[in-house]
Amino acid sequence: PQDAAPTVVTTPAPARPKVPAASAADAAGEKSRVFPGTGVFVKNVPTRPPVAGPEEVSLNFEATEIRQVAATILGDILRESFTVHPQVQGTVSLRTVKPIPRKDVLATLEMLLRQNGAALVREDAMYKIVPTAVAARGSVTPQLGAAGAPLRPGFNIVIAPVKFIGAKEMAKLLEPFVVDQSVVRVDEVRNLLILQGTQRELRHLLETIDLFDVDFLAGMSVGLFPLQGADVKALVADMDKVFGPQAAGPLAGVVRVIPVERLNALLIVTTQPHYLKVAQTWIERLDRAGGATGGTRIHVYPVQNGKAENLASLLSEIFSGKTSAPPAAPSLAPGSRPAQIQSPTLPGQPAAAAPTPAAPATPLRTSFEGDGAMVSKDVRVIADKDNNALVILASPGDYEKIEAAIKKLDVVPRQVLIEVLIAEVTLTDELQYGVDWFINARSGLSMGGSGVLEPNVTRGSLNMGTLPTSPTSPVPALASGGLQLINTLGGDVRGVLTAIGKDSRLRIVSSPTLMVIDNQKARIQVGDKVPTLSSTQTGVTTGTGVISNVNYLDTGVLLTVTPRVNSGGRITLEILQEVSAASKTESSTIDSPTLTQRSAQSVVTTQSGETLVFGGMIRTERTFGTTGLPLLSKIPVVGGLFGNQVYTDKRTELILLITPKLIADVTQARDALEEIRRKMPGFRDLIPKRDAEPVAPK
Repeated sequence: PQDAAPTVVTTPAPARPKVPAASAADAAGEKSRVFPGTGVFVKNVPTRPPVAGPEEVSLNFEATEIRQVAATILGDILRESFTVHPQVQGTVSLRTVKPIPRKDVLATLEMLLRQNGAALVREDAMYKIVPTAVAARGSVTPQLGAAGAPLRPGFNIVIAPVKFIGAKEMAKLLEPFVVDQSVVRVDEVRNLLILQGTQRELRHLLETIDLFDVDFLAGMSVGLFPLQGADVKALVADMDKVFGPQAAGPLAGVVRVIPVERLNALLIVTTQPHYLKVAQTWIERLDRAGGATGGTRIHVYPVQNGKAENLASLLSEIFSGKTSAPPAAPSLAPGSRPAQIQSPTLPGQPAAAAPTPAAPATPLRTSFEGDGAMVSKDVRVIADKDNNALVILASPGDYEKIEAAIKKLDVVPRQVLIEVLIAEVTLTDELQYGVDWFINARSGLSMGGSGVLEPNVTRGSLNMGTLPTSPTSPVPALASGGLQLINTLGGDVRGVLTAIGKDSRLRIVSSPTLMVIDNQKARIQVGDKVPTLSSTQTGVTTGTGVISNVNYLDTGVLLTVTPRVNSGGRITLEILQEVSAASKTESSTIDSPTLTQRSAQSVVTTQSGETLVFGGMIRTERTFGTTGLPLLSKIPVVGGLFGNQVYTDKRTELILLITPKLIADVTQARDALEEIRRKMPGFRDLIPKRDAEPVAPK
């Protein structure tokens, strides 16, 4: 029923280490359990081959008095003493075509006596021929009988215990095989039968009991099949249509379908093990077909590789038919480059406020409503951040769709190893126009005013920095295009960097290496936090001092890289670089530093392992000094006649080398670690080396 408490179903994790079979079965409590039986319900009793005795006898009686027959067989042939009850009367006719063994003669006599209502009873050393009605009274001691056990000759009473079947049910099975009054009593308390008859009759009855007395439950095959979507009562009626009515169908008694409402499951009991597979197939088909109408259940899916809140938001957009697209960027004229120039920051004042961020995305929706919804509107998805799991309230049919989508989204993310080299080159002599111009000039390439930019680069914004306010203030270069892709690392770039490094014109600012997950940001910062005065406030009451608010701003080199890997292994990098420095403020009396910033961003695509070289961020720093005659040039007012004022410009260019390497599996991760070990021999002993896969404990 719909108003019943929902059932909790926990989906096992798709990408976990293997566990023992017993643990897996315990964890998956909702899975079908099949217990095939032996399918054996009767024993195969071997037949006894006829054994010829040392002597054989031929019998021929034609309407002979029973007393005369007894005298011939017992007295003349077997040489046994006997008596005949006065009530024993009758005649018999018997003719043996072939001689019979001497040991079977007594059984033949018992058969003839049985036909005339008499029985042969052994008492001490004598046989008594009495009416059958009085044979068991006071003359025969019961004995415990079993198939194959020896029996006394003559009339006997046997106690036959039954092990695996009820004595009453066994008596019903024996009815077609016994003569009148052979079964004396059925003891249901002790589960045994009391039998009477001749030696041959009892031997046949004991063998028949042994034939049917087998472990019934061991022969039965049982299967428990929990239902995910359909109602158990409705499915019982559908299964009757498949196997026929259980009371009068063709498989009546062979296959029994038992509903277990407490577990919302079907119990299949059959005498044939292969019927369990047939029943399981049809139960799964009917269960899936009825899943859409099943009640709401609680499903718990542990997220393995991503974040539960991100998956919940994405599932909401997939199945609700609604999307939350970001606002479209403003369009540009063909051939134009997007750029952004920020206003200079006045000394002593905080940096300009960042643009107002876009409104936050729609809060996490826990219901799937909309015109294009693919599942019921009653479906709820809740992200459990603490356990990184999704709690899904849905019918089994809806959950099947959601789970299929989750398994495709919750995959192991690829990683990218990013090696970065940030260097500062002093631009002098042949490098005065920049590294980009120098490389292209050596290669004989023509160079336009905007520099060289590869076709696969999307240019971003350029921040000019803080404009100088005095001759001694640093002057940032107005570089066209901002961050420019010079080249992939080849012979020209290697030669230039090697030559520059030999005469101390190359300074390594930073050389980090880090690993980042696909489509996640990697942030590298080398520098200091500089205190800047944001505001001051003087108290109105006497004795109150000045209250100053100080902000700490990051300075130095800041690099943000976001890699994206496509299906072919090609890597797209979103690069944001910022270089800032603090200097003394000379344009005002505010005791707060002036920040000079150089920032640029770009998007580039490359293959794994290729090194990209970026340049174009040129900075000019002007310094002021004086030269002249010693002492005379220091004389006030007239000292300038004996010296000169000198302005020196120092130009530097920031070079960025980025090498992304795709790490798709454990083998590539180990190769990358081994390469780091080779590059840093001093740290080789600190990095553990793993030569083999770890062995899971047994």
